[in-house]
Amino acid sequence: MKDLFFGRRMRNAPVPFYRLLALLGVILALLIPRPLSAAPVGQATQPAVTRDSADQALDVVVLLDDSGSMATCWPWPQDGPPFNPPCGGASPNLPSDPAGLRYSAARLLLELADADDRVAVVRFDSAAQGVGALGELTPVGSDENRRALSATLQAPDDYFQRGYTRIDLGLDEAIRLLDAGRTPGRSQYVLLLTDGEPSAQSGVINQTARVREQIAALNAAGVLIFPVVLCNPTAGCAGDFLREEFADFGVREANSAPELLQLFSAIVADMKPDRSVIGAAGSGALQLSIRAAHGAQSLTLITPSSALLNLQRDEQSMLARTLTDDANITVSAVEQAQLTAGRWQADTGDQGGFAVVQAASYPQLLNPPPSIADSPASVRYYPAGKPPLLMARGAGPGAAEPITYNDGSVLQPFGDDGVRALALNEEPGAVRLQLGDDAEPLQLVRTFQLEARADLPLVRAISPTVAAPGLLEDGRQQLQAGFQGDDAISDVAGTVFVSDTTDDARNGALVYQAIMQCANRLCRDDGFTPEDGRAYRYTFVLEAVKEGLRFSDWAQSETQLAPAVYLRGLPGELDLARMPADGWPIELASGATEEIGSIQATVTLARADDDDPAVTTPVEGVSVQFNEDVPETGSLATSLRIDGLDDLRPGAYTGTLTLQTFTPSGLPMNVEIRPGAALPVTLDVARPAVIINAEALDFGETLFDTSPNFRLSQEALLPVAFSGDPFALHVEMADNSCPDIIITPDELRRQAGQDVLPLRLSSSQPVPAGTCSGRIALSGPNGDYDVTPTEISWRTRVSAVEWAAVDPTLRLGNLQRPGEEADAILRLRFTGKTPFIVEMADLQAAGSGEQGIAVSDEDVAMSAVEVTGAPDENGLYAVPLTFTARRAIPFDPLRGSVYAGTLGLRVAGLEQVQPVDLTFRSPNTVQRYLAPVFVPVYTLPWALLTVPLTLLLLLLLTARLRGRDFDEDAVEEAAMAATRQMAAAEFAAQAASPASDRAAARSFTPVSAPAQDAVWGRSEWGAPWAGEPADETSAPPATDRAPGDPWSQGW
Repeated sequence: MKDLFFGRRMRNAPVPFYRLLALLGVILALLIPRPLSAAPVGQATQPAVTRDSADQALDVVVLLDDSGSMATCWPWPQDGPPFNPPCGGASPNLPSDPAGLRYSAARLLLELADADDRVAVVRFDSAAQGVGALGELTPVGSDENRRALSATLQAPDDYFQRGYTRIDLGLDEAIRLLDAGRTPGRSQYVLLLTDGEPSAQSGVINQTARVREQIAALNAAGVLIFPVVLCNPTAGCAGDFLREEFADFGVREANSAPELLQLFSAIVADMKPDRSVIGAAGSGALQLSIRAAHGAQSLTLITPSSALLNLQRDEQSMLARTLTDDANITVSAVEQAQLTAGRWQADTGDQGGFAVVQAASYPQLLNPPPSIADSPASVRYYPAGKPPLLMARGAGPGAAEPITYNDGSVLQPFGDDGVRALALNEEPGAVRLQLGDDAEPLQLVRTFQLEARADLPLVRAISPTVAAPGLLEDGRQQLQAGFQGDDAISDVAGTVFVSDTTDDARNGALVYQAIMQCANRLCRDDGFTPEDGRAYRYTFVLEAVKEGLRFSDWAQSETQLAPAVYLRGLPGELDLARMPADGWPIELASGATEEIGSIQATVTLARADDDDPAVTTPVEGVSVQFNEDVPETGSLATSLRIDGLDDLRPGAYTGTLTLQTFTPSGLPMNVEIRPGAALPVTLDVARPAVIINAEALDFGETLFDTSPNFRLSQEALLPVAFSGDPFALHVEMADNSCPDIIITPDELRRQAGQDVLPLRLSSSQPVPAGTCSGRIALSGPNGDYDVTPTEISWRTRVSAVEWAAVDPTLRLGNLQRPGEEADAILRLRFTGKTPFIVEMADLQAAGSGEQGIAVSDEDVAMSAVEVTGAPDENGLYAVPLTFTARRAIPFDPLRGSVYAGTLGLRVAGLEQVQPVDLTFRSPNTVQRYLAPVFVPVYTLPWALLTVPLTLLLLLLLTARLRGRDFDEDAVEEAAMAATRQMAAAEFAAQAASPASDRAAARSFTPVSAPAQDAVWGRSEWGAPWAGEPADETSAPPATDRAPGDPWSQGW
């Protein structure tokens, strides 16, 4: 498991070598601060990671004393070889370990280690060297690898050069190995075994000083040393030097070499919290009961060689697998799959047997913390004169089982994740914690060494106290504690626990806990919000490092909060400029033993004089609507909003918000109100201002429209920058070069990251082509608003429409009789939009005769034409024009009259008149009736036929006239027939005209002629000439021709 409590170890760091993460890092390993009742959440913290875990890998260097006293009798002969082990001759001193049980103990440690652990074995005497394959830190690995490593651990057989005890050389090698293999997250240990005092050859001086320095260096590096002294059968237990150096931690003694086995196993149990050592009963039997809550994982049996006689569970024989079987011991194990709950018994032939049980459940002591961060087995320090606060928890499947202290006192729940606490009334030197209530093995017991030191500073609770509750403006409480004195300490960290002590159902509940923020000697937390009318106890647990030693202490304080109504979220000073749009959100709550009815608010506000700020004038229209029922339990979410501020003039305002509580019957009630019953109110209303970010505004260009409904309507965006809240801008036309133009503003917009004011320029009448310009005046709602600049110029342009006739001359043909019509196609260019109307402005023409007869638009009318179609590919419009004779056009009876002149045309809505040349003829009778017939007939090539034939007809006519009278009616009828043939010829000619002109003409709608003009089209003669069908009811004129008259018959 990762370390939830301590900072990582860093190589080559000064003392203290490890920086501690937080106070009671061990205590709050898995505790993230949060309320345990209705109290608010505390400050968020990242929990530390505990390394008091069975999963933590170890690095262990075993230092074995191989000096001559271990295996041979001593002293040796002067300048002679040592006696052969164990004793080759008479000697007053027997060897300490002639059978090499220290190597059996090292092999046992290898069997008890986990696969991820690394082990090294170093022997020291007159020199120091690694043993076998374990000369370097080597991973234990698989069972097969253990066997191979264990086989290389053999005691020496040559003691001639091994007469001295060079502990310093062994520690040098241990330091080298651990420094080279140091890895974050691995605990490091040295197991030092010797049977005497440091000794050296002549010339070696100050070995003891060197050993002291080495021990200090290892401690600074976070390495815990387990010193073990093997007592000599003759000389007794030496090791005075080690006892002096390890006065705090202690030195373990083995009275005989066989005891090394159980002592090494106990050291492994100190290194690994999930191991328990169980000794044999007086009969030599090993007995234990395993429950499911223990989470048993392995059972290792250690007996003298081949001394395991029988193994049973619930009186059923079980098999054990042999792990190690050397000349001294046999190590057997029960597979985990067989290690089920029940009553286990192992019978041995020797009382020296014992068992090591690995269980997933075990107790953890969180406070006081270990003095070496990575070594839970290290001594735990606290200030003398004050009993410590024990805090612990269980691990594994039995974590919820009770935890008991030395005398049977049960630790009580105290926080999340199973943390439990017990305030002692004594200053213990050792703490024995048991998880579960087992009265016999298997008992999950761990023993921790504690030491009270008078040189360690005490912790004092600073805030809150009964006299000073430490309440902040927003209702939170300032929690503060620190170390007393001026001792040089570092790495201060702290945790606070808040318990409710009110005499009701919530009494004793832990309502808040948090890791505190610490600086120098003080720790602080502001995350707790107490409830009014309740009592609390505050427990502060702080830790620090002094002279390389980590230690901890604790303190408590209590407060009783008076009944009150609290408006959480309401500032103590109200700056109305900072008020949210919907008012200040408030959590209304109360803490009182009697019922509170309601709370109401009133506000007063006055404006300081601009010239003399000391003079104030009360303002009207500012109010607050706040009347809420106070909840008896819980809280009510509401808001407090002061209205009427938008209408205030610029200036400085001050006032007071008054809060008053009332009983349910409506009477005033004297209850403390937090943050206060009368809160100061301030407001600075700056002069609203806007900067116009444009010197001129261009409304763009509009194409003139000939429609009478044409109106100007152009929009432009005026960029503005408000200082403060936006306000309405008053816009009006200050100057205008074009009449009937107005300007109107629209709603303010946000565009491209800035405010813009849309302005629309419009007209009530058509605007002629040209440029319109002027100035716009801008102002605020009143004189309290600043607008810069106050005027800007503007312009817009109405583009003129151009048009021109492409055809230079219009030839109308014949136009003489009243009502007679003549058609022509006029091609023109027009740059405007359709539809548009072409109309006649005037007409002036003169006849070709000597009289010089003139005609005008009073004689000839032209129908207005609305053009709706699109131009051709050349951009030209083909406009069909129809001209009507208003009255008879004079003519020369002999030659007819040709009129030529100018036609003035214009487009409706435009003043421009476009002149077009115009010609037409007022024909005589011959030109009207005969010429259309004879001119084509007597033109080559037809003349080759028609001239002889005509001569023949003349001869016949002469002959007939001589024999009969001349009939004028017959002549007239013949002429009319000829005229019809001419009209048919003209129609055929029109049919042969270009199709494009005819198609274009169909896109135009002639404007109806006046009734007095149209009547000519309904005359007897008008219909045929106008191309209309003849009146079916009309009859040919009566004649006096006799039947059979040749002139009354057709050819």
